[in-house]
Amino acid sequence: MQLGLFYQIQIPKPWTAESESNRFWEMVEEVTFAEEMGFRSVWFVEHHFRSEWSHSSAPDITLAALSQRTSQMRLGIAVVLVPLHHPLNVAVRMATLDILSRGRVELGLGRSGYPYQMLPYGADLKDVSGMMEEYLDIIPGAWTQEEFGYNGAHYKIPPRNVIPKPVQKPHPPIWQACSQEDTAQRVGELGLGCLAQTSVGPERAEKLIGIYREAIQHARPVAGSFVYNRVSGNTVGLCMEDRRKAFQRGAELVDWYRQQQRLRDATVWQGYDPAKVPADYQWHYQRSQVDTARRDDTSSLKLVEQGGRFCIGNPDDCIRYIEQYQALGVDEIMPLFQVGPVSHQEVMTSLRLFGKHVIPHFQEKALKAAAPRTVSADAR
Repeated sequence: MQLGLFYQIQIPKPWTAESESNRFWEMVEEVTFAEEMGFRSVWFVEHHFRSEWSHSSAPDITLAALSQRTSQMRLGIAVVLVPLHHPLNVAVRMATLDILSRGRVELGLGRSGYPYQMLPYGADLKDVSGMMEEYLDIIPGAWTQEEFGYNGAHYKIPPRNVIPKPVQKPHPPIWQACSQEDTAQRVGELGLGCLAQTSVGPERAEKLIGIYREAIQHARPVAGSFVYNRVSGNTVGLCMEDRRKAFQRGAELVDWYRQQQRLRDATVWQGYDPAKVPADYQWHYQRSQVDTARRDDTSSLKLVEQGGRFCIGNPDDCIRYIEQYQALGVDEIMPLFQVGPVSHQEVMTSLRLFGKHVIPHFQEKALKAAAPRTVSADAR
């Protein structure tokens, strides 16, 4: 089990003139400290026009800065929004980051579930699934072929030597976001890494992971690519020495998080004709309209105390949470510690306690699992 970090760059109102810049610089300090504590990766989302919820609109630039302040952590984007970028731009920017980080890039790709952040870029839902399929041909090809050309429905690329090339060979791992069954199936068939959410709870996560693991057994990776059989999950996280205080504070953070989800669902389809929602986006549309998981009456405190959705509590609680998903086949948990109104000091406390208790626990488990079994003389 690998432990990482997940960042949205959440900045709750009210704001001051320094709120945004302070939050970014706090993040830089947190990530640098997290590497010292033994965290192995850091992942940033890409979102646009979603103030408070996420100010991470240029994750590649953020990761470029962090590449010079860390030396071991994997640097991931979860995810590049496919309809907003030309795949050649993504290929060369990620290759540049891979060079500057000495081979630490992880590239996640996603369609974006919401037109609110697509429409200002001139992208429409009906094109996105086709764009994703072509992306998965273009990026590995541009990274691995000396001269690359492509003739697709969405992208037409005359033969060119796309430079620079990444350090990792054959290329950096490619992941895709998996939030529904069809996607998990397809991601497994293509041999890509699976970016999941453990905040959906163990039953839902187990179902998606099972579909992915079954499909990847028969993977046929895209040209120039390779099978990358890994699952990474994210959720809200908070670790304190006093579990009761952790539950109470965690419930406050989850309250904010759930309210932001409701605001998101009320916003992200604004200006889009429901009659024009394509079949492959109906799941996202219907979820935003009738998702009872976000609208149930269960209190945030009860959800936190149940322990299945959020990595919140004292170190022992956090260990139990992670072990639950390790048993389901998750390879990496990346908690979102910098959530909403949490303070910088609270994030640093979570990182410190993980570094002191949680990460050593899983390191010890890994060592025991890897150690050769000894056989007694009597047994021989």
